[in-house]
Amino acid sequence: MTSFFSLISRFFTSVRNLFFLALFLMSANYHQALEKFDLDRLAEADLTFLYEPVVSFHPEYAEYIEKEIDALLQRRRFNGSVMVAHQGKAVYNKSLGTANFPRRIEFAESDNVFQLASVGKQFTAMAVLLLQERGMVQLDDPVHLHIEGFPYEDITIRMMLNHTSGLQNYMYLMDRFWAHDHLPVHADMLEMMVSRNLPLNFTPGRRFSYSNTGYAFLAMLVHEVSGEPFHEFVNNHIFIPLGMNNSFVFHPDLPIDQMLANGVAAGHDRRGRSLRAIPVDHIDGITGDKGIFSTTEDLLKWDNAIEMNLLISEETKAMAFDRGRLRSGYAINYGFGYRLRRQGEDNIVYHNGWWRGFRTTYVRLPGNTLIVILNNTNASINSLDRQIMNLINASPYPVTKEEEELLAMESLQFPLPGKPA
Repeated sequence: MTSFFSLISRFFTSVRNLFFLALFLMSANYHQALEKFDLDRLAEADLTFLYEPVVSFHPEYAEYIEKEIDALLQRRRFNGSVMVAHQGKAVYNKSLGTANFPRRIEFAESDNVFQLASVGKQFTAMAVLLLQERGMVQLDDPVHLHIEGFPYEDITIRMMLNHTSGLQNYMYLMDRFWAHDHLPVHADMLEMMVSRNLPLNFTPGRRFSYSNTGYAFLAMLVHEVSGEPFHEFVNNHIFIPLGMNNSFVFHPDLPIDQMLANGVAAGHDRRGRSLRAIPVDHIDGITGDKGIFSTTEDLLKWDNAIEMNLLISEETKAMAFDRGRLRSGYAINYGFGYRLRRQGEDNIVYHNGWWRGFRTTYVRLPGNTLIVILNNTNASINSLDRQIMNLINASPYPVTKEEEELLAMESLQFPLPGKPA
């Protein structure tokens, strides 16, 4: 109860937000109140007061997790950040090793910034869903209604979210034909695809084929519909409201070299026995499929916002976590920015990423458990999330003090009425 009143007191420090409180109390989800406002008001809202998880981890569980994950990462010679959280609070969150090898910059104790690679696709999907919930787009709209000159009339927004559009890979096109000395942007990608008259790989909706091009065009769609460049939209309507102060979307005017010098992790590849920092790539100006930077701490804020429906409704979240379907009705293992898999009786929501020396994993487990893995040495992190899951499941200790108390109560034997004790 004390924590509740502390949250309310923090909230009332901002007179501007009094009206938001009234709307929140009248709605099941905070986002429903925000729907009554335009996107500019959403950008002004500070949602951070809504989540301060009150979780007391069992001390022996916390000690066990730290010891076991430390040993696992040491065996794998891991370089980067790993976080494990339960019920919105991190029980393990460490950065190990080096942020920039040529400059000999070690990771700080916290707030280390990594390129998320394809893990960032969930933010692109969220930007689209924010527009959808505010009536600015419909998921089954043909994309050409929102992007002038988009040449494929049968492709819908939903198809691009689900990777069933049939679009060819823009990266191959840029690798072969981009000859300018500046970074291309989304309009350049569109112009090149139109000028080359690229056919589709298959009829839209007929197959699943993972498509970076689709998510790059979704970022362009966000710009065209909202009037804000994609990097500004994500910052104004996701990062700022959620207090994700160390997260950003790359754009060509960003002083990335200066940021790398100040500790933002560089992606690396191996050259012989040494690691080389990979420079800005010639297609980094095109984002939505990649190009979003964040920290384990900010990703926990993001995950809490998803769990609590702070940005979108429960119904819309369920769509994002649901398997997309082909024209035939066949269900695919992808939602909106998330991969999906069955593990035993559980549904696992996750995504992996790789881009220019960064390898990333984001896993949402049943019971509000989150695993985040961020690596910047191009090292394989395959199965690391499953190894951590196994450690969690193998713990001989309850996760929280409350769970221990419940287990103790369940172990008590109460006599039935009329029966001897």
